[in-house]
Amino acid sequence: MAMTKEAPGLDVAGAAQDMAGVVTTVDREEPDIVLLNLRNLTSDSFRRLVQLIGAHASIIVLWCHDSVVTIQDALQAKVAGFMDLEILQEDFASVIAMVSRGCAVYLLPRDRLSDISTEYPTSSTSAAISSLTSRENDVLQLLATGMTNKEIGSALHIAENTVKKHVHHAMIKLSASNRVEAALLVSQLDPKR
Repeated sequence: MAMTKEAPGLDVAGAAQDMAGVVTTVDREEPDIVLLNLRNLTSDSFRRLVQLIGAHASIIVLWCHDSVVTIQDALQAKVAGFMDLEILQEDFASVIAMVSRGCAVYLLPRDRLSDISTEYPTSSTSAAISSLTSRENDVLQLLATGMTNKEIGSALHIAENTVKKHVHHAMIKLSASNRVEAALLVSQLDPKR
């Protein structure tokens, strides 16, 4: 909560200490974004909570090392953001701004990426990755570093809309449910393609 109070341009609509409080606060305040601290939530209670509030607001998961909810749980729940509290400090407001613009933002240490890659079957995924064009692969590699569409476009000297088209086509080829999943699949299974 302290991080949100220090961020200019952000209005805190409310806070809650338990699942019932979160649901009540979201129903009453109708926020655009919900910051969900995973401490003391089980995977099942996390999934239930996302089902209850996910249709009303974008959810950013605040993860800590002692949480039982995993990165895979967050990806499967299709939350808008996943942030490791140990690495999240000064960029908090920009992450919220990106989510409010419709981006999915997952900030986590690189050593946690291996937790994600074991979730996906590698043989079919490897074949799908092979079907990507070199430009689609380049776009996803940059996306995996945390770049926005605009930044990727500048780096590759292409229009932002072209970046969006490459991401969309790559998601279809990889059967990825969101852009973050597509970028993680490519960066984990074929980091130097």
